[in-house]
Amino acid sequence: MLPTFLSVHQERIVEMLYQRICQTTSAEAQFAPHVLRENVVRGAQAFIASLQANDPLVLEHFIADLMAPPTVAEFPLAVLHRAFTVFRDMLLPLLRECYGDDTGRILDELPHLHHRIDTVLQTLVTYYETRSRALVQAYSQQLEAQLVQIGEEFQTLQDFNESILQSMTSGLLVADQDTHRILKINRAMERLSGYRAADMVGKTVEEVFTGLHDISLQDCAEEIARLGSMARRTHRLRTASGQAHYHSIHGHVLYNQRGHSQGVVVLVDDISETEFLRETLSRYLSPQVMTQVLADTDLRSLRSARREVTVLFADIRDFTAFAERHRPEEVVDVLNAYFDLMVQVLFAYQGTLDKFLGDGLLALFGTPLEQADHARRAVQAALDIQRAVTALNTARRHRGQPTLHLGIGINSGEAIVGNIGSEKRMEYTVVGDMVNVAQRLQTQAGGGEILIGASLLPHVQPLVSVYDTVEMQVKGRQQPVRAHRIGPLLP
Repeated sequence: MLPTFLSVHQERIVEMLYQRICQTTSAEAQFAPHVLRENVVRGAQAFIASLQANDPLVLEHFIADLMAPPTVAEFPLAVLHRAFTVFRDMLLPLLRECYGDDTGRILDELPHLHHRIDTVLQTLVTYYETRSRALVQAYSQQLEAQLVQIGEEFQTLQDFNESILQSMTSGLLVADQDTHRILKINRAMERLSGYRAADMVGKTVEEVFTGLHDISLQDCAEEIARLGSMARRTHRLRTASGQAHYHSIHGHVLYNQRGHSQGVVVLVDDISETEFLRETLSRYLSPQVMTQVLADTDLRSLRSARREVTVLFADIRDFTAFAERHRPEEVVDVLNAYFDLMVQVLFAYQGTLDKFLGDGLLALFGTPLEQADHARRAVQAALDIQRAVTALNTARRHRGQPTLHLGIGINSGEAIVGNIGSEKRMEYTVVGDMVNVAQRLQTQAGGGEILIGASLLPHVQPLVSVYDTVEMQVKGRQQPVRAHRIGPLLP
């Protein structure tokens, strides 16, 4: 009788069951209403069919089909479990509606039906637990595999980074910023320092490099702490044994990914004697001349030799009086402005800046590289320097700034040029009587004037106008020296 009653009232029972499920669980929210209703109908039909056939296997087959992977993803076990739980609670009212006051019949049917539903619920719970354990195990295995992969990738990255560090030609040292203890070095640093990693890591920088002179490690540390970096582009380090090594040293604060300082990284490069010379010669030679000098691997052009050259002396007139009237800082600024202008012109004509002489300078042409037109280059440079000084003075007057004037003396002849001096102090310069003559000419040149030795005139006659010819006595010479006061060629 009950199967027939349930079959007749199936639609109403399904609607009641559906509404009760919607009221008591949120699991159905992810499903469209018609999908949820269809599955409730299927469950009710399967339950009624099992009662009509008096065969629990009908319901078990339905559950097995429903719990197949594609289906259970569409209709989760939690909703299915809730549906049978709600139906279990509805059984007593349905039995009363079916059997009326026949309490005995109701009491006879109710345990049987409860048992069947409890069996279904237990099946769902067992399957859910089994499936959950399988999922957890699968996720665990997947996570373990991912962790292994991450570990392998991390190790690969670590090995790659280590390979990069060890293959660097620059010496690398990482130290704790506060304690100065060395945390990491590479093979290049071992080679450059002469120490093994085992003798360096864990010790302080000061302890390891206490034998180095000519550099203050404390100053470097303070500079990094203050500015975030330090640089010693060309530095000569002399070890306790007296060996000199030329290095380029750069230090930087080492930041972590959060931007917090976690140490100091120092890069050291061994620079060759040529690189050291490049740094030194760049102060005296134009880039073109320096490149050609360094292209000579034996540096023959820097060796002392007798050579035909032209020398140029330039000196600021009345500079002593100017210096007395102005503050030292202003004097230095003005002097640097005029020197910068003169050096730019000298380098434009590939002249060599021999040295600054207080408020003047000495420049060479025809050395260290031979220049067939060294006399012409020197005179052209002098003319351009005076033009540039005139333009600079005009600009300074407009700004209400003090002005200065140059006297220039130039002479050509044979002299000894090359590295001259002692073991402790050596400089590239020129020595000879013609140098003394050029210096004497400079002293006789007034502000804005150029005096050249008589030997230069045949080489530069087409370039200049001669305003005056003078004779002067030079210390150490019995015969007077003839010189010409020149200026730009007049149209």
